Amino acid sequence: MKRIFYVACAALLLAACAGGQQRGMVGSAYVSTSRPSLAIEANNMPLATAGEGTANLTASGMLGGLPVRVWLAVYGDAKTANPAIAITAHAEVPRGWYWDGIMRRPFSVNDGMEVFGDVAYQAYTYIVDPKRDPFSVFMESETKSESDPKQWMARAFAARYNFYDDKIVLEYREPLPEGIVSLSALPMGLGDAVAAFEQRARAAFSVGQPPAGSVRREYAATVRWRYMDERFLGTVSKYDSFAR
Repeated sequence: MKRIFYVACAALLLAACAGGQQRGMVGSAYVSTSRPSLAIEANNMPLATAGEGTANLTASGMLGGLPVRVWLAVYGDAKTANPAIAITAHAEVPRGWYWDGIMRRPFSVNDGMEVFGDVAYQAYTYIVDPKRDPFSVFMESETKSESDPKQWMARAFAARYNFYDDKIVLEYREPLPEGIVSLSALPMGLGDAVAAFEQRARAAFSVGQPPAGSVRREYAATVRWRYMDERFLGTVSKYDSFAR
């Protein structure tokens, strides 16, 4: 009986080692094979860049900031007739840390919940500040300069996974409609603009199970990693004890 038990345990270990945890791209979809197991892709939008890098959470209280691994996929093109971009970010904290509860950004509106892949994501809408945004390079247009950046509106969705070790952030962006300077006080005739935008944002992403195929690992060089911090990813806290 013991021999059967040991053989079964060995088989499970071999299966786990053979599969392993992989994170990266399969085709144009971001894939995580475990913790969490999912595939995310933007619908009907070209892949602009994808890869991994390191974020630095300066609000963590750590000297020099807390390094966090991040996997990204950015879709879309700001120079088309109907410009829009979509962002998938998967961030994993080091052992001994966890992601705090998801808080809305200052001056954001329309808090709510959206379900992707049977998981509830907290959502809100805000106006992007392009000056210290990791993705501003993807939002540049031929008609605006760096000193006069184009304004964008974003709908963000976020959820924590794997006992709060991992966090997925999805974000859909479009140019801010002319005449809107605040989402909490919309001009006459633009009352439905935000609601219509939020419907497009919800339909922009598909979340499912990982497909078959080899996972590509790349570095997203065009992302401004120096600005990838808690403003986009959210804040973290340290466990009192590392014994978990």
